[in-house]
Amino acid sequence: MDAFEAIKATFFQECDELLADLEAKLMLLEQGQTDLETINAVFRAVHSVKGGAGAFGLEALVRFAHVFETLMDELRAGRKPCDAVTIKTLLRASDVLADHIQAAQGLVPPVDEARSAALVAELEVLTHGGEAPPPVMEEDDDFDFTPMAFDMALDEPAAPLDAAPAGWRIVFKPMGRMYANANEAGLLLRELGRLGPTQVRLDDSAVPTLDALSVEEGCLTWTIDLSADVDEAAVREVFDFVESDCDLTITPLGQASDVCADAALVFEDEPAAILPAGDDLDIAALLARATGAVADIAPEAAPAPAPEPAAVPAAMPTATPAAS
Repeated sequence: MDAFEAIKATFFQECDELLADLEAKLMLLEQGQTDLETINAVFRAVHSVKGGAGAFGLEALVRFAHVFETLMDELRAGRKPCDAVTIKTLLRASDVLADHIQAAQGLVPPVDEARSAALVAELEVLTHGGEAPPPVMEEDDDFDFTPMAFDMALDEPAAPLDAAPAGWRIVFKPMGRMYANANEAGLLLRELGRLGPTQVRLDDSAVPTLDALSVEEGCLTWTIDLSADVDEAAVREVFDFVESDCDLTITPLGQASDVCADAALVFEDEPAAILPAGDDLDIAALLARATGAVADIAPEAAPAPAPEPAAVPAAMPTATPAAS
């Protein structure tokens, strides 16, 4: 088994523990223990499943966990009451979540799409206060479009070319304890990539020489420009479980100063990469390139050893003159 498959197997083992904890906490909710701590525990379990599934490109699992997680976020924020109907729906959702996990492992066939979609609709209705969200066009319907009229009036002022795009600048510096708690910066970058296109810069100026380097300390600062029309809460949700273990600032792009002008780019001698949303983001390659500078730092070279003296050839025998 290669390293990737070994990590994936570990993730599925963690899913078993998360599902057991999820079921236990949902049973407490059913018994009337609807305190914030219990609701948060359910949210964390589903959020952890979603985050790990995203790292391995398990799209069906990610989509279902995201809808489940969104409803839990409404509950923990107090915007939605944790009533009996909601709890029964959450219990059924946990069963479907478990089926999606087993299907991702290849232990059972893929979850029936109609069954999963029906429960997703129930979760969304509860999340949106009884109003179902607008239908989403399926990918198969890409060529089924309705013509639209455009007003090409020339008297309208053109938008300025230098208008700041909608989005956020995130400056993120992990502390050592974030890694000690088994969190990974690469997964957070992937989650941000799901919100929209990202431009990532890495400041490695705080990385010491190898003789002073400590693996228990955070030395890297990531600056991410997220070009997406999302609210700040959606960005902070990505850092929900690590915000106390890192230095984090989130600023609208239009108001952000150029704090990363001197930062080392993730890709040396190239423009900062625009990272696509979704699973095209190669976190392993990104981290390998980002940490390449550390590998290039070497201790001061020791002076070359003096060359050994050349061997002195043995004396040649002297010819004896012949007797006269």
